[in-house]
Amino acid sequence: MGDEYTTPREIAELNIEHFSRLLRTPLDEQTRRTVERLLAEEKAKLASLQDPQPPAPEGSSERPRR
Repeated sequence: MGDEYTTPREIAELNIEHFSRLLRTPLDEQTRRTVERLLAEEKAKLASLQDPQPPAPEGSSERPRR
């Protein structure tokens, strides 16, 4: 999952970089399809990790949900 210093977002970003680099190398078709699928999954994960809810206004008693 990560450690106390690496966030899930950072891990997803690193995986996206890694899979993108792999796709620039010679790969057999099956491996290429697998890497493309993994890349798509990481991009979807990264999108889901974006904070969809803005923080509560100053002075509000509500805490932003995580």
